[in-house]
Amino acid sequence: MSTTALERPKLLLLGDSLTQTSFEGWGGGLAHIYQRRADVLNRGMSGYNTRWFIEYAKHGGVWYEPGKIALTTIFFGANDASLAEHNPHHHVPLEEYKANLKTIVSTTQEYFPESQILLITPPPVHHEQRFVFQKERYGDQATGVLERTLESAGQYAEACKTVAEEVELPVLDLYTIMQEAVDDFGKFFYDGLHFSKAGHDIVLEHLLKAIETNFPALAVTPDPITGQPNNSGSKCERIPSSGPYHDHIDHTKHQDAFQDMSSEMVPPGAKRQKTEDD
Repeated sequence: MSTTALERPKLLLLGDSLTQTSFEGWGGGLAHIYQRRADVLNRGMSGYNTRWFIEYAKHGGVWYEPGKIALTTIFFGANDASLAEHNPHHHVPLEEYKANLKTIVSTTQEYFPESQILLITPPPVHHEQRFVFQKERYGDQATGVLERTLESAGQYAEACKTVAEEVELPVLDLYTIMQEAVDDFGKFFYDGLHFSKAGHDIVLEHLLKAIETNFPALAVTPDPITGQPNNSGSKCERIPSSGPYHDHIDHTKHQDAFQDMSSEMVPPGAKRQKTEDD
């Protein structure tokens, strides 16, 4: 039996701390939805901007991930959008940010040609929470000056949407979604920047909607009776479940149920992706 045929597809999450910490929320929720179907790889790097991530990915083996990448999310901008005069450590100029996003997109396409790609804008910044966080962290040393602002985040969100249009990829506009969802979008953050439970929940909700809208073959339809994303009544056109469901196994001749696993794990038309030896 071919080991290549049995490789489980992967969902690749690229980003900064909003991705690195996502296993406590939206990334973990994605893994739950794709249980038995795909492994979720978290390559979020806390504090990174697009400039640093390009170097990390180049030297850290991101582009040589083996196996089949079915979907890649590219979620940057929260650090790039830092104000140059108050946080030059993280700031990346707007035009460079756009160019860097295009580099990350094109490199993803080069190394994972079968992967679908979804861009995600930086979310809004909640000023009041940032002031409180600054005071709690730095005490009397707090400057009372914001190093990130709602306006700047909006400029980078628009830039992300422009890039998505130019490279003809879908984009999840968290900047707009979060502000339009409630009267005070502060409920989605605990420090004005990083997600609270409610923040993770709304990201997952709209990420799944984006997958269903833009990549319907990757969307998981839960079992209509149990509501579970992966038992015998659930469906996903592009990513079949790994292994037969227990209610499809005849216990008197259980071996028979596993004979066709290799063919079941390879979706029609699947191709080998680029490897380090190519």
